This record gives sequence, C-alpha cells and structure tokens, in this order.
Amino acid sequence: MSWLLLGIPVGIIVLYFGSGWMVDGAKKMAIRLGISPFTVGLTVVAMGLAAPEAATSLISGDPQILIGNIVGSNIANIGLAIGIAALIYPVFCIYYEIRYDALIMVAAILIVSVMALTGSLGMIEGVILLICLFLFILYTLKYTKDTVCTVCQEGETEDEVVEDSLKTPMWKCILLVAAGIILLFIGVTAFINGATELAGMIGVPDLMTGLVIVAFGVCLPELCVCIAAARRHENEILVSNIIGSIVFNCFFALGLGVLFTEVTVTHNIIIFHLPVMILIAVLLVLFIRFSNRITRWQGAVMVSFYAVYILLMILFPELTQGLVE
Repeated sequence: MSWLLLGIPVGIIVLYFGSGWMVDGAKKMAIRLGISPFTVGLTVVAMGLAAPEAATSLISGDPQILIGNIVGSNIANIGLAIGIAALIYPVFCIYYEIRYDALIMVAAILIVSVMALTGSLGMIEGVILLICLFLFILYTLKYTKDTVCTVCQEGETEDEVVEDSLKTPMWKCILLVAAGIILLFIGVTAFINGATELAGMIGVPDLMTGLVIVAFGVCLPELCVCIAAARRHENEILVSNIIGSIVFNCFFALGLGVLFTEVTVTHNIIIFHLPVMILIAVLLVLFIRFSNRITRWQGAVMVSFYAVYILLMILFPELTQGLVE
C-alpha cells in the first residue's frame, strides 16, 4: 500500500486544526483591533486563502491553468464550501449589513467576465484588476462596519469572550492565523496526493480525478474554515471568507497572473464556465437577500448546482477544453 494514502486521514486532521486556529485567531484579532470579524475575514483570512490561486497564477506558465484555476475555484467556493457548510450548520447573515460587499463580489466576477469577452487578458487588464483590488481594500478598511460582534460558545458570556481575547497578545493572534493558513496548505496538499493515489489504484479515469478530486481539494481550505466558523457560530467570518476569497481571486490572483502572461479566453470558457460562475454568485446573493440566511435546503441547492456543473463536464468532455482545474 502506498504511503501517499496516509495523506487522506492526515490531511483531514491537519485541515481540522488549521481551520480552527485560523477562525479563533481571526476572531480574537478583530476584538483586539475593535473591528468586526467580518472585516478580518474579508481581508486577512480571504487573502491568505487566495494565496494558492495567486501562486498558481505566477508559476503555472500555462495561461489556461491560470484562468481555469480562478474560475473553477470561485465556483467551488460557493457551490461546495458554503453549500456544504450550510448543510451542516445553517448560516445566519443579515443582507443589509453585507449587501455592499456581496455586490462587490458579483461586480468583481462581472468585471472579469466582461474583460474575457474580448478573447484575451493581458497587462492592461491586469493593471485594472489590481487597481480594483486596491480600491476594494480601501473601501473595506474605511467603510465596512466597525462594530465588534462577539459570539459566545455554550457556557460563555460575552464579557468572558472579550476578556479572553484581550488577554491574548496580538502576536499570538497573528501567529494563530498564519499557522492556520500553513496547516490548511499542508493538509490540502496531503489530501489531494492521497486521494489522487487512491483514485489511480481503483482505476478512476484521469479526467474524473481532475474534475472531482482536484476541484474538491482546491476549495478544501475555504470549506474547512466555513465549517469551523459555522460550528462556532462565527457566521461573519464564514460569509466574509468566501466573499473576500472570490474578490481576491478575481482582482489579485488573476490580475497578478495576466500582468505577466497573455491569456487567451476560449469559446467554452465564455459560453459555459463564466455564466456558471455568474449564476452561482447571484444565487448566493439572492438567498441572503430574501431570507437573511443560508438554510440547509439552500445549501443543498448550491451543492446540487455544483454537482450538475461537474456532471455536464463529465458527460461533455469538450467543455473542459480551455479549463484546467
């Protein structure tokens, strides 16, 4: 038996601790800074989780991997990460409080999609996307709500949560977040290696391995953070983690990548993958808009949406031409 198979259980354990540390550190950091956990999730946590996509953008050398990585990651973040988290723990969030951030997420996706209609993305588009990122960070730091929201665990009071957070040095909060990000990367790498080895041993086709296992692995850090946040009732970090990750994917990871590499956007990406990304983002916003929560049935809808997306690519392999997860 290959030692790589140990990556599956080891990866899951490492992901569990990494996500817990990140959420705990982000919450305490927010309380110490006197800001909302939503703001921390929208910036610090989101940027950390978008780092793999940014690294792929810089080192892949393959323009189709670059664009496919961003599009596939955004679709998986909503369909799998939020969808599965909502199936386990319904997510409560007030649309009035996050409406601008949610609309910025949709706007980021639309900006990338409109740019893609030209058939290519290059240095000019990269500069524009990075400027958009700069404006987004300024907006977040200046206008995102700054009220501190403390959510208590069973047997705790709000004063105890605040007191415990204030006793935690800032360096320790930063260390928890950084260690959480590192463990998430280690965990997802171990899991993908183990799962890919297992798929090869039982004869799963390469195409299905790439579409299902790698796609699932791409969003595992976001999924684990979402589940950890939902389990602790840290709904602000849960929602902002995904919104921020998608914005950073579009503006930072893609912007940085096309700054140095000319990317040709294929016909299949324009007519299939980009519309799917837009639709699932709009679906998320509509769910929050009309119910101020993401219920289990809504989570099931998003997971089903993603499953249909994967199924269509399996049934029609030509749809995967020009998109590498």
